[in-house]
Amino acid sequence: MEPGPVRRRITAALLLGISLAALESSAVAAAMPTVIGDLGGMARLSWVFSAYLLTSTATVPLFGKLVDLIGRGKVYYFAAATFLLGSMLCGLAQTLDQLIVFRAIQGLGAGGLFPASVTLIGDLYKLEERGKVQGLFAANWAITSLLGPAIGGLVTDALSWRWVFFLSLPAGLASIVLLAIYLREPKRSVSRRELDVAGSVLVFLATTLLLVGLLEGGEWGWQSPATLGSFVLAGLALVGFWFQERRAVDPVMPLDLFANRVIAVSAAQSTVLGGIVFIASAFVPILGQGVLGGSALSAGMLLAPMSLGWPIASTLAGRLLLAVGYRRLMIVGSGLALVSASVLAGVILEPPISRSLVFVTMFGLGFGLGLVSTPQLVAVQTAVPWERRGVATSSLQFFRSIGGALAVSLGGALLASCLTGELGAHADTLLEPTGRAALAPELVQRLSGELLVGLGPVFLALAGLTGLLLLVGWAFPRGSAQDHAHAEPES
Repeated sequence: MEPGPVRRRITAALLLGISLAALESSAVAAAMPTVIGDLGGMARLSWVFSAYLLTSTATVPLFGKLVDLIGRGKVYYFAAATFLLGSMLCGLAQTLDQLIVFRAIQGLGAGGLFPASVTLIGDLYKLEERGKVQGLFAANWAITSLLGPAIGGLVTDALSWRWVFFLSLPAGLASIVLLAIYLREPKRSVSRRELDVAGSVLVFLATTLLLVGLLEGGEWGWQSPATLGSFVLAGLALVGFWFQERRAVDPVMPLDLFANRVIAVSAAQSTVLGGIVFIASAFVPILGQGVLGGSALSAGMLLAPMSLGWPIASTLAGRLLLAVGYRRLMIVGSGLALVSASVLAGVILEPPISRSLVFVTMFGLGFGLGLVSTPQLVAVQTAVPWERRGVATSSLQFFRSIGGALAVSLGGALLASCLTGELGAHADTLLEPTGRAALAPELVQRLSGELLVGLGPVFLALAGLTGLLLLVGWAFPRGSAQDHAHAEPES
């Protein structure tokens, strides 16, 4: 275990690195209208975000394995350097196609930052401290994500959209230098078998094809040959991956890991939690701008209470974890999320709805999810031996991203079913403040009412997911945090 001052400096370096990914993701969204105005290519706008999501998700299992095989620090240096290279290239992009490719490089780095950072924290701190520190990381991520749109807008207006990408370079370099100075990883007797290349390729293909089908299915048509082909090929790659992992000497994602009930329940929980977060992030701003009215900024700020409630609850959960236990915190958090999402869905189905009510329910949802996420992460890290901590930790990020993509595609399909007739013809105008102001007040009221009806099934699905989160939480093993802890390695 590192001395206190050294641990604090390493923790600061890791916080800087995690902040990069959170800030960049949210700040880029604010800059995109200006980017499109400069580079053009509106039809391919979604791929600026999709390319990042694809590479940051599909590479997580590989990075999680490398964290265990070659060391946390080496993976972190590579991931941070790759992220910074992608950021610099994004800032220099001359066409939208170049920006899409460079965002994929950025995502590749982001895919390694999370497992390396969070696994390092698991190594640096004992169980008694780990919950508090992981809560600090969750708070840092949430607050940085909350500030991102404002920072992105200010930098774009004051300087250029290119500086949104350059902004991460000084902090990223400082993070790498700090870690290189202070991190001294202990030598462990970790198996150094040959990397499972076939398994890595197959899980990458399965994830990429699944995400492409989910992200583009609405555009291509869910029954189109391209969409169905993506899903079929993803299924074949997944079957191949399953057979490969059963026979591999040192699999990239050991299937026996999920025989541990803590890991299996946490993976299911993470999938559902990702769906909840992605649906809320995607559709609450549509509710705000299309139904309640206002600017894109005011609509996006409806997510602020969730971003505020999450870190508060994460920090609280970290402090209560040993006294209360994982399962109780998860059940209480899931129950609060269910009540909040149900109230929100109820007022959408039975209006009127107000902005203040959305604020309250979003805070409750974020607070509930914060009580779930920190115990989940600490439980997974604690339930496995040191040499498997990277794989176990990365599995949470992987399943959360998959769950998010699945849920957003479901929500998009539900909403698209109502975009017919008059609403379908005016939906884009309704969401744009200038265009909305040009419509007759009676038409705006009618269209907003139709959109609210269309959002009803989406928010019912959100409430259903929080109910599923509660059911999964009940399946978590009983007992104290110490009961599920694997023996800690010697310092």
